[in-house]
Amino acid sequence: MRRNLYPSLNRYFENVTELAHAGCMSKRRLYDCLAGNKAFTRAERKAISANIVVRILSKPLIDYGDLQKATDAWHGQFDEIYKIRKEG
Repeated sequence: MRRNLYPSLNRYFENVTELAHAGCMSKRRLYDCLAGNKAFTRAERKAISANIVVRILSKPLIDYGDLQKATDAWHGQFDEIYKIRKEG
């Protein structure tokens, strides 16, 4: 099983293909970023965060806490919000 440093992203995307498309990246690059072998670029972080905002706003009931987190992630706090704090 692959290590995933961003497990909380799973709640917004049904599969890795959706997440890769949201970040405008290949699945191979996404796997490398999720495993910690490479870092998400600023553009990828913004694209994923923006996609999460749209997904939250498209639901009938909006979770404003999640919306604020996604907005904060878009403003540069992506790792602080979505990346696990410590391994193990």
